[in-house]
Amino acid sequence: MLGWVLLFSVGVRGYSDQTFRAAVYEHAPLPPNRTIVVTRQEALDYMRKNLEVYKTATEEAHGQNVDIIVFPEDGITYNGHTRKSVRPYLEYIPDPKQEQWNPCEVPDRYSNTEVQYTLSCLAKNNSLWIVANMGDYQPCQADDTVCPADGHYQFNTDVVYDSNGTLIAKYHKINLFFEFMFDPSTSKEAVSFETPFGTFGVFTCFDILFRNPVVVLMKEKEVSNIVFPTAWMDTPPFFAAIQFHSAVAAGFGINFLAANMHNPQYRFQGSGIYSPDGAVAYYYNNSVKGQEEGGKLLVSELKILRNNALSHNSPMYSSKKYNGTQAMGDGVFHADTFGDNFNYILLTESSGKARVCHNELCCKATYTSRDNFTEMFALGAFDGLHTKEGTFYIQVCTILRCKTLEKSSCGQGSRVSNTYFTQLALSGTFKTPYTFPEILLHGENVFDLAPSTTWSYNAGSMEAKNGFEQPLLSFSLFSRDYDNDLRLTSSCGNPKLTIFTQCLCLLSLLFSVLS
Repeated sequence: MLGWVLLFSVGVRGYSDQTFRAAVYEHAPLPPNRTIVVTRQEALDYMRKNLEVYKTATEEAHGQNVDIIVFPEDGITYNGHTRKSVRPYLEYIPDPKQEQWNPCEVPDRYSNTEVQYTLSCLAKNNSLWIVANMGDYQPCQADDTVCPADGHYQFNTDVVYDSNGTLIAKYHKINLFFEFMFDPSTSKEAVSFETPFGTFGVFTCFDILFRNPVVVLMKEKEVSNIVFPTAWMDTPPFFAAIQFHSAVAAGFGINFLAANMHNPQYRFQGSGIYSPDGAVAYYYNNSVKGQEEGGKLLVSELKILRNNALSHNSPMYSSKKYNGTQAMGDGVFHADTFGDNFNYILLTESSGKARVCHNELCCKATYTSRDNFTEMFALGAFDGLHTKEGTFYIQVCTILRCKTLEKSSCGQGSRVSNTYFTQLALSGTFKTPYTFPEILLHGENVFDLAPSTTWSYNAGSMEAKNGFEQPLLSFSLFSRDYDNDLRLTSSCGNPKLTIFTQCLCLLSLLFSVLS
């Protein structure tokens, strides 16, 4: 069964004083041979197949008067390489802050830059901005005391070309996720760029969970738009791609352009164009029938935003601190939820109020279901350091469907539901304003998002006065407390990682190579 596609757009030509046209492309690359080190020509032959797809998508976007298009992480090179096997796919990318370069007009300035030439010409020939992800090869300077053993750096890199084909920005991914083939950014620089239709920040996949670059871009550079190449694996109940990315847009009050890789066999799917009011367009196709069927171009009109809404949302603060067992509510039980030990309380009546606490966080809910419960739903709370596949401090309030009728299943992330709610409200005593409202509904064997007209969010509180026309999977407030993060990096290969996490990294690499 193909996933659902929601797309709303208004026919306009290019950007005006109020709007611009945005596109994201979910790309389904075929995996190259990653078990051997290929030649540069063999690597180019593979990458050109993906770039031909990019060409078709860009030309289609041009035909729809698009101003900026975003392509996914690993869309040109694929993932799962070793450090040696990825080398022929990399190109030297100059620093656009140090020199101006248009690869389409001056292709011979640097050797082995065929990918950059192609991307630049696609931007120039179609008169639109392009954001793409590729690998950057940077030789070490003579005085570099921490140079990698092979004498150069390899970076997971986003490149930005303006509508003339000029390289405007490049961003080295700061927070790597099981990426042995790459080095984390040495500068740790959050990157933004200016367009005629607003200021944009750029970051990649796992970066979305960390203060740098996210909060740096929001507070210091005051960006109002994010371009987000990603290779995102769905991980419910809180990290399905369309669920979390739309929540970040709403929580920060920004436009968020998320382009994901399409490989449903390994849970890579879900792209979207999101605004402060919710999803404008998104694509969720969980079919594993033929990779070539999975590519999808989304195009939408967005309002031009001149600032983000971070300063307008002040969090609710708890007037009383709780120690994890005090004043939690009757019937509290625990369930593992993506590695975190949540406190839960069952919703037993078809309508009512519920409250549960964990550490300093208390969550309150009111709800009404259309019928008596035949499935298990619970209200959950967690306030603590998340340590599975990354280390970061979170506070979460959630109403979710348990996977089975066993309490222990409540954190396992159900993918099906038959329960309709006609009213929902959820609030929490969050410490920070970095709170993201998540709603995940059940479509026909796929995830769906709620129309923006059906719910509202303000300062740690979310409400759906009339419920939803589809069954509910989860209704959550996910908050990041950056100040309580441990001073650890989540990148694989870091000596501070636990043995358990290092094993996870190795298993992940083996899995991706075999896939």
